[in-house]
Amino acid sequence: MSRLEFSRETVDGWLRLRPDDDLFGLGVVHSLIWCGRLAEELLERAAVASGLRRRGDYEVLALLRRAEPALLTPLQVAQRLLTSQSGMTGKLDRLERQGLIQRSPDPEDRRAIRLGITDTGRALIDEAFTTSLSVYQSMLSEFSTTEMKTFEALLEKLLARLDHLSGISQPWTRP
Repeated sequence: MSRLEFSRETVDGWLRLRPDDDLFGLGVVHSLIWCGRLAEELLERAAVASGLRRRGDYEVLALLRRAEPALLTPLQVAQRLLTSQSGMTGKLDRLERQGLIQRSPDPEDRRAIRLGITDTGRALIDEAFTTSLSVYQSMLSEFSTTEMKTFEALLEKLLARLDHLSGISQPWTRP
């Protein structure tokens, strides 16, 4: 069974059980969730094929590469990647052992460190980005330019709404 068939079966099953409910949104959100999962899976495979351990390593290296020439703190990296600082420490240790990043003392605060990407890390992430770009293009190849612009605008609108709802402790409760 394809993911699309599974998604439709899910909606149809709930429609049978709850025929009076408006379930249109269920199908849309269910499809978005599957799209996200499949996109992550494809990008994970692309990262590994590029020589990275996993997609999370790609994200760290890509962030440091885009930030150049600035050096970021571990906290800035964790915040920008929406992950915990404690979870970031092991990843940074591993990337440093692999020679992909380097830690250096912060010139303005000797208690802090700054992270930079090494030449090896830069070459690796540039190649991994090229591979990822091919995946992005392949994912969207069925869309016209007009469709992609419309899709992007709709996703931005949805993302703004989700950002808003994520700040509410119980967004399922109606005022």
